[in-house]
Amino acid sequence: MFSFVLFLQAIGQSYIVTAVQSMERQFQIPSKFSGFMVSASDIGYIPAVIFVSYFGSRGNRAKWLAVGGLLTGLAYLMIASPNFLFPTQQTSLNTSLIKSFGDIGYRFQKRLEPASSLLHDANITQLLDYAPIQDQIPMDIRQRMRDYLAADSQLLQANNSSLSSLRRYKRDSLYTLDEEVTMKVIQIIDQIQAILNGSDSDTEHLKQSLILYVNNRIQNSEDDILKIRRSSTAPFSFCNQLINNFSEYIQNESCSKKHSNTNAFVVILIALLILGVARTMPWSLGLPMVDDNVKRKSLPAYFAGLLFFRVLGPITGFLIGSFSNRFHYTLNPPKGLTAKDPTWIGAWWLGFLVIGTLLMGPSVLLYCFTYNDSVSPDANSSNPDNITNPKKRKSLELYDKYRAPHVPNRSYAERIKAFVKSYGDVLHSKVYLGAVLGRTFDMLAFRGYTVFLPKYLENHFGVPQYKAHQLIAMFGVFGFALGIVTGGYIVRKFKLNGRKAATYIAIVSLLNMSLFFAKAFIACNSVVNSVGIAGRATNLTYNSECNVDCNCYNSPLYPVCSPDGTPYFSPCHAGCRQVNVKQLSTYELEFSNCDCNPGQVLKKAYCQDDCKWMLVIFFITVISGAFVAGTGMVAGVLITIRSVPQEKRSLALGLEGFLISLLATLPSPMLWGFVYDSACLVWNTTCTGNGACAIYDPNLLRTRVHFFYTAIRFNSFLTDLFVVYHAKDLNLLDDKPKKPKNKLFQCDNLS
Repeated sequence: MFSFVLFLQAIGQSYIVTAVQSMERQFQIPSKFSGFMVSASDIGYIPAVIFVSYFGSRGNRAKWLAVGGLLTGLAYLMIASPNFLFPTQQTSLNTSLIKSFGDIGYRFQKRLEPASSLLHDANITQLLDYAPIQDQIPMDIRQRMRDYLAADSQLLQANNSSLSSLRRYKRDSLYTLDEEVTMKVIQIIDQIQAILNGSDSDTEHLKQSLILYVNNRIQNSEDDILKIRRSSTAPFSFCNQLINNFSEYIQNESCSKKHSNTNAFVVILIALLILGVARTMPWSLGLPMVDDNVKRKSLPAYFAGLLFFRVLGPITGFLIGSFSNRFHYTLNPPKGLTAKDPTWIGAWWLGFLVIGTLLMGPSVLLYCFTYNDSVSPDANSSNPDNITNPKKRKSLELYDKYRAPHVPNRSYAERIKAFVKSYGDVLHSKVYLGAVLGRTFDMLAFRGYTVFLPKYLENHFGVPQYKAHQLIAMFGVFGFALGIVTGGYIVRKFKLNGRKAATYIAIVSLLNMSLFFAKAFIACNSVVNSVGIAGRATNLTYNSECNVDCNCYNSPLYPVCSPDGTPYFSPCHAGCRQVNVKQLSTYELEFSNCDCNPGQVLKKAYCQDDCKWMLVIFFITVISGAFVAGTGMVAGVLITIRSVPQEKRSLALGLEGFLISLLATLPSPMLWGFVYDSACLVWNTTCTGNGACAIYDPNLLRTRVHFFYTAIRFNSFLTDLFVVYHAKDLNLLDDKPKKPKNKLFQCDNLS
C-alpha cells in the first residue's frame, strides 16, 4: 500500500513539470517566475520536514504516511481548481458590444462603416483610402494607382507576379469581409492592373466596382463583424490593419480594466505549500520503516524496488502529461491551432484532477492499516489443544524500533534541548555531511534542468509539448529507473561496502558530468530557431517594407514558410492578405497575396528543420546519462542512512530533505529560469511589460544550459571525493542485532 501511495505521489511531482509551460503561457509569466511557482512546494516543505521527521519517527509511521497522501491528493485537486473557479472568458463580438467600447468602438465603426460621401461623389483616390479596401489591395499597387491618377497620363508598370496568386483563390474566405470580397478584390486589382498597363482606360468602371464594394459593407455589417471576430481571435494574424488595430484596441481595453490572474495564482500557491508539507513524509519516514522490516543483506533489492516505483511514477506522470497536453486547455481550441504549434496551451489541469482523486482511496486504507501482534490458532480452532501450539503471524514494525524511550514529564526546555541534540548528533558525521552536500549539488543541477527540459526540446529541436513529455518518459525516466534496479544488483552482487560504494558514486558523477558536457555540442536549426535567426536582419522587429502597412506589432508567433523554406514569424509579417482553408476536416490553412513573397502560397507544412538525427543523438546521451545516474542511487541512500546512528535515520533523511530543498530544489527552478531568460530573443508582451519568451537564441541557450549544469555537477564530484576519503569503515550491508519490538496499535491516532 505504501508503494502504491508513493507511486501516485511521484506521478504528481513529475506531472507538475509537464504543466509548467502551459501554465506559463496561459498566465503569460517569464520563466524565472514560473520557476518560483514550481519551487513553491519547497517553501512548505522546508519548515515542515524538520518537525515531521522528528515527531513522525516517534509515532505510527503508517498513519503519518497516510496523512501525507491525503494532503497530497487535496493539493493536486486545489491546483486544478482555478480552471473551474476562474474560467477564461472568450469575447463574443457583436455590434452592440462594439458600441459599448466607447471611444474604441467609435473609432472601429468609423473605419468599418463607409462615410456617406463615399457612396455618392467620391473619387477613386478616396475610395482607395477606405480601410477595408486598403487591407485588400497591396500598398505599392494603391500608390501606383494614385500616381497614375495624379499624372493622368503616366503609365506605371505593375508586377504581374504579385497578382497571379490572387486569381487562384476565387472562393469564399472564412476570415475576409463578406462572401463576395475575394472576387471583388480580384476584379478591382485586375482593373487597376489593366489601367496601369495601358490596356484599359475605363477608370469609371473601376470606380463603380469600388463603390459596389463599399455598399456591401452597409448591407453585410453583421457578417463583417462575424469575420472580424473570427479573425481577431484566431491563433494567427495576417496583413489587415482593420482587424489588427481592433485586436490591439481590445487588448488595451482589457489592460485598462486591470484584469489579472491573481486569484488563480494565489490558489495554486496555497496548494503547492500544502503539497510541500505533504511530501515530507514518504521519504523521511517510509525508508526507515522498510529498513526496520527487512534484513540488511536484502536492503539493496528492497530499496531498488522502492526507488523503481519512485521513478516509475515520473514515467507515468510524463505520459499523463503528454496525453493531457494533446487537449487545449479550454477543450475547444481555436480553429487552425494544433498541438504542434509553438503557442499551444495544453489541458494542464486535467492530470491534477485524476491524480488527486486516485490518491484519496489508498491513503485512507493506509491510515486504517490493521496490525495484529497476537497469535492465531491453527485451522481447527474448536479444539482447545490447538491453542497450546500457536502459529505466529508475521509482524510489521510500524513504529521505529530504535527510537529513544519515552521520558515522561519533561519540560519544554528539555524537549527542545533533546530536539536540537538529536540533529547535532546527525551533523557530527563527516560522511553524512559530504553525502548530503553532494546530493544538494546534484539536485541544484537536476531539478531546474528537468523542469525546463520540455521547453528546451520544443524550442531547440522543434518537438511539440506532448511529444517532448513522451520522449522524456521513454528515455530519461525509464533509463533512470533501469539504472536504479541495476545499481541495487551491483551493490548486492559486489558487496559494495564503505569506500567501495563511495568510489562507485564518484565514478557515476564523473560519467554523468561528461555526458551533459557533450550535450552542449548537439546543435540543429528548428523552425522556431530559423525564425529567430532570420529576425536578426531586422533587429528582431520583423518589420520590413513589405509589411509596413500591416500593423503586425502584436502578432503572435505562428511560423509559416514559402515553398523554398524561407520562414516568417507570422503570416502578417509575410504581408499575406488572404487566408484560405484548404480542407475543413483538417483545417489546413494557406496564406496568399503575400507582399513579402509575391506570387507564392505560404503554409506551415513548408517549414522544415534539420533536427531529426541530432534529436536521436541527444536522446542517446539522455538515456545513457539517466542510466548511469540511476545506478548510483541505491548506494547513495545506503551511505546516508548508515552514516548516522540507527535511531537517527529518520532525522538524517529529514535533515537531508531540508537542506536539499532549502539549497537546491527551492532556488534551482528560479536559477534555471534566469538562465533561460538570459538567452531570450523575442518576448511576448503583456499589459505590464514582458511576458513569456517566444524565441530563444539557440546557441546561447544550448551552451549556457549545459555548461551551467556541468559546472554545478563538478562541485558534486568534489564532495564525492571527500566522502571517499572518510568512508573507510562505513558498514552498509552487514546485519547487527536488533532491539526488541514495540507494541503497535491499530487505527487510532498518529502517536
